[in-house]
Amino acid sequence: MSKNYSDEMLGTMSMGRLLAKLSIPATIGMMVNALYNVVDTIYIGRGVGSLAIGGLTISFPFQMIVMAIGMTIGVGAASVISRNLGSGNRDKAYRAAGTALSVSILIGLILMMGGTIFLDNILRLFGASDTLLGYARSYLSVILIGVPFISFAMTSSNLVRAEGKAMIAMISMLVGTVMNIILDPIFIFVFHMGIKGAAIATVISQGLSFIFLLYFFISGRSPFKIKISYLIPKFILFKEMVLIGLPAFIRQAGGSVLAVIMNNVLLVYGGDLAIAS
Repeated sequence: MSKNYSDEMLGTMSMGRLLAKLSIPATIGMMVNALYNVVDTIYIGRGVGSLAIGGLTISFPFQMIVMAIGMTIGVGAASVISRNLGSGNRDKAYRAAGTALSVSILIGLILMMGGTIFLDNILRLFGASDTLLGYARSYLSVILIGVPFISFAMTSSNLVRAEGKAMIAMISMLVGTVMNIILDPIFIFVFHMGIKGAAIATVISQGLSFIFLLYFFISGRSPFKIKISYLIPKFILFKEMVLIGLPAFIRQAGGSVLAVIMNNVLLVYGGDLAIAS
């Protein structure tokens, strides 16, 4: 596959074939990505119990925020990259890609450190009771280690789709989900690590997606030229990405806010089992 493959595909392929080629893998990938918490819920419910599901529920809004930030950068960067590739300004497209990748990891590290420092405060804000706090802490304290991987993967998937390789983005999500399905029962039932085992499985799975996408970028299979100079964030490009990706952030983060409100209402009127439900 030549480095000009995406240009040729976007410029010559019929609209119907192009739409199917780019949209079907993206749809499958997003559906598969949604299975992470479904799989964790099934195994945690079977192996640990209903209260542990409550701890997972308390932790989920934080993960949604991380995904919202990664999506914001990724959607904004994809727009900047696509427009500049179309106009022939490859240098700006490459710098936008480098800025998006480096900023996604940087923000992930900031969220990881901030979340670790204020873990109990965050969980209380998200609706954790005294009973659920221990479960939520065990889960989210491990998930925080993988936050840079999650942020990078969400951003990178959008970049890969922007260059016309939606299948690669889909495979990266499949790698993480399939490994999560395999590792969850091992850590929960074989190693008897409970809800923390589910979190470890998730972090390892996200780490493998991260490695897959990182290898794709540095192996030369991607048309983006990722040089060290391109990885130095450019504020002007970052600002443009955020402004474009802001609607995606509001939509995704809105779900997180709704979940937090619901958790707190359920805690008052229904208790721990209501949150787990």
